[in-house]
Amino acid sequence: MKKWERFNFSLASVYIFAYIIFLFISSEIMVLLEPKNYKSFLDGLWWSIVTATTVGYGDMVPHSETGKFLAVIIIVGGVIAVAVFTATVTTRLVEKKIFSKKGYTMLDSLENHLVICGFKTPRKEVLDNFKKHYQNNIVVIYPDLTPELENLLKEHDLKFAQGEYNDEAVLKNAKIEKADKVMILNMYDDYADTKVLETVIMIRSLNPNVYIIAEINDPKYENYLIKSKCNEIIMSEEYNRFLLYKSITEPGMSKVVRNLLKTQNFHIKTSHDFVGKSYKDAFEQSLNQGEILLGIIENYISESELKKIVLKKLRFGGEVKKYENLLHKIKNQEVEMEVRINPEDNFIIPEFSAIILMERKNG
Repeated sequence: MKKWERFNFSLASVYIFAYIIFLFISSEIMVLLEPKNYKSFLDGLWWSIVTATTVGYGDMVPHSETGKFLAVIIIVGGVIAVAVFTATVTTRLVEKKIFSKKGYTMLDSLENHLVICGFKTPRKEVLDNFKKHYQNNIVVIYPDLTPELENLLKEHDLKFAQGEYNDEAVLKNAKIEKADKVMILNMYDDYADTKVLETVIMIRSLNPNVYIIAEINDPKYENYLIKSKCNEIIMSEEYNRFLLYKSITEPGMSKVVRNLLKTQNFHIKTSHDFVGKSYKDAFEQSLNQGEILLGIIENYISESELKKIVLKKLRFGGEVKKYENLLHKIKNQEVEMEVRINPEDNFIIPEFSAIILMERKNG
């Protein structure tokens, strides 16, 4: 709702409240003016309400000139109050009906949810995986409620915020301040990468801790996105160029990559007991557990998570200097996640590292 609409709604509430107070005061005045006609405050209140609603039973009527003048004010004020109340209630009901069609009504209570900026027809298994993590807490931002998108929203019970995803008001409507992750899809329109960058900057200003994944076409925007604290950057054109090149130099590579992606057996695990071990030992241990260790992701920790560790160590005791140094580097963007695929055998797995695993399925 816009600011002026909220102001109007507030002004209407003030008027109705003030008018009700006026009716109580008028009831007492009539008792003082005409005590024979209005024997108690309840008699005066009954007359005020009947007059305000223009019902006019006629069982009690003012005889003094002051009483008649007061009745005129009550009638005029009552007509306005009824009109204001009716308009306010009608407006709220109409807004609720319109917003419910656009998916707005269920956004207020959202938190720790996934926001998808843009719309591309996804594969069913992709949405299924999203829903495993976020259940029904997924919001799609898109300018138009197309029939295809509407069917997708209904089928998968997704929520919808209509508008451009680089619009601050639309992002706030999608409760970006409380979101857990945001995925920004490149819509391949004019200045698409610029729009993605603008959105990342805006989201980061609204929610410093949200995890942002952005898709771009032009690699030159990668450095800008890193400086804007975008957590993960997907360059679809780079992936396509890689497949085209490899398909010529190493025929069959596109099929290999596609089959690897289809298996969906890749996982990133943050909880493991490989810290301090060599990559060779960790590889052999994971192999015995029916998994293949593909690589390591260093510095796999967010600023907010590291702050919690530092505060906990300060509270309960423990070495904090190395954590404070790492926290300082993360804040100043001097360090970032680094992926090491199949490192040397003697590579020692450091703290705050995640492991990349591929499941081995029997049969």
